[in-house]
Amino acid sequence: MTNITKQNRHEIYMRAYLKSLTKILQEENRVLEHIKKTVFYGVKSIITRPRSDYITREEVEQRFQTINIIQDCIGLLTSREFMNIFPIAKEYDGDKWQVKDYFYTMNYINTLDLDAPIGTGEKALNFLWEYYNRDILRFVVEGMCCMSDLRKLQGQPSLMEEWATKNAIKTYTMHTDSRGNQFLLDKKIGTTAKVSKPRPKHLKVIK
Repeated sequence: MTNITKQNRHEIYMRAYLKSLTKILQEENRVLEHIKKTVFYGVKSIITRPRSDYITREEVEQRFQTINIIQDCIGLLTSREFMNIFPIAKEYDGDKWQVKDYFYTMNYINTLDLDAPIGTGEKALNFLWEYYNRDILRFVVEGMCCMSDLRKLQGQPSLMEEWATKNAIKTYTMHTDSRGNQFLLDKKIGTTAKVSKPRPKHLKVIK
């Protein structure tokens, strides 16, 4: 069996996404089947993208634009059509853990017109927030990470740092010096703390 890496999957999904998106742009009347493929392959391409410690403004802006295009395509679908592409996860213990599950999502879906378009912009984003499917959850998280990356590249705090500041929670950033030693930096007061390296499992403390 061929070993397909995450990078390979990402490239395969991205090519399929671009192919279906091109068909939509070339058509005078949008064909539903091409919209569905664009949404499916688009979401898959985003959540299979390998992470990198080094990011550029061009890469982040391109990723942000792609996510917005996918969300706009999602907005063209009805709730019923979307559920056929990404079914609600069959997990039912959300009430116990106070998290979204199948019942939570169905309660939300039942407040909507299943045969009306989801809607673009904020409507699509709100729909995705309320929808419980593992792939969609990862897609939404990737969108938030992308927004945070853009803010950091613009010299602004990330979404998490902004939330922590509003709630008086101290935050740190991880750095590595020229010798490869890692340390935490408290940007507010400028203090640092060395990160201890884990002791190898084969070593024991002698008392």
